[in-house]
Amino acid sequence: MTKKITFWLSVCLILLLVGYFFVFNPAQNPSCFLPCYIYEITGYQCSGCGSQRAFYEVLHLNFREAFHQNALVLFGIPYFSLIFFTSFHQEKYAKLRQFLIGKKTILILFIIVILFGIFRNL
Repeated sequence: MTKKITFWLSVCLILLLVGYFFVFNPAQNPSCFLPCYIYEITGYQCSGCGSQRAFYEVLHLNFREAFHQNALVLFGIPYFSLIFFTSFHQEKYAKLRQFLIGKKTILILFIIVILFGIFRNL
């Protein structure tokens, strides 16, 4: 598959997912979304708990509530958007892409996610 077709198929899939999250509220329709098995088993929120509700709130421009649901989503959306964009322009943005997915950056993000999961349950 060519890079252009892959790009547009990815964009269509993303738009479908965004549309789904825009229409359906995870807080009101929990059966339409993925549950957190860590929370169901342990009663503790993982780093991803609330991310579906936060994404819904971001789409409706309610950033305060999104931050309350899961603050990592507000930082993750631009980060993963940059990774997506640079994956189709690797030659032009090689240094930025290397920074975004480099070993040090991934290690720092991993530590942030673990610490976020710990501190949100204190």
